[in-house]
Amino acid sequence: MSILKNLSRLTFCAALLPSFPAAALEQDPASLAVVEKIVQAYGGAAAIERIVAVNAEGEIKARMRGDQGSYKRWLRRSRLLRVETAYQRGAEVRILNGEQVWRSGGGGALKSISGPGALAVVYQYKQLDLPYGLLKGVYNLRHAGKEAVDGVETEVLEVSDAEGPSMRVNVDSASHYIVRVSGHITFGGAATDLGAVFSDYRLVEGVPMPFRVHNFAGGMAVSETVIHRYTVNPSDDSERFEPSFKGHHGGTLTLASPPATAARVI
Repeated sequence: MSILKNLSRLTFCAALLPSFPAAALEQDPASLAVVEKIVQAYGGAAAIERIVAVNAEGEIKARMRGDQGSYKRWLRRSRLLRVETAYQRGAEVRILNGEQVWRSGGGGALKSISGPGALAVVYQYKQLDLPYGLLKGVYNLRHAGKEAVDGVETEVLEVSDAEGPSMRVNVDSASHYIVRVSGHITFGGAATDLGAVFSDYRLVEGVPMPFRVHNFAGGMAVSETVIHRYTVNPSDDSERFEPSFKGHHGGTLTLASPPATAARVI
């Protein structure tokens, strides 16, 4: 049975579950065909589902603030994300744990946040875990044609759910890797376009992962992240997704290494 048929079956099954909004079932055949190619490009359904947690570490250059530093990220399904950036002139932590979001700036204490700021962190999680979300058929999908991204021909998917924000996803027509994701979030009554361009894909444990990410806001470059190491399925580190985690003490940010060895990169 093809992946496309499996996706259709997943969509039908989702219709029987009250936890899935009806809007999440709007998927056109052209979009499902692209999703099938994405799943194959990312190693197949079994490979995508096998990776339940991914840690990443590298460096980040923040163009708008003229600063640079270290970058670490922990992601675990479902809806667990921690991002630590330690710049030369300050630090920041973002945590998503289910429906709760915390954020600190300037090395200060973590504070619970809501509204657009929290939605931006949720959006970041969905963006990073997009191949899995597409595989499971939990999003509205609409094929929006083709367009070029940095000279590369892509197919465009409009991806959304009841929570939001909607995402515009560009998929390389040749490799079928996700090369760009953008979404609209409203801050103070004004919509801002937040997104990322993914490149330098390499195989990690048989699944392609981007080693370079350019982030932008409102059409302007914000930062560039270069990943030096991915760690796949590390030992359980659930405590990192709690604001009381010992790695963050008030105004002092400690970047601890992941507990597992680095995944093999091909």
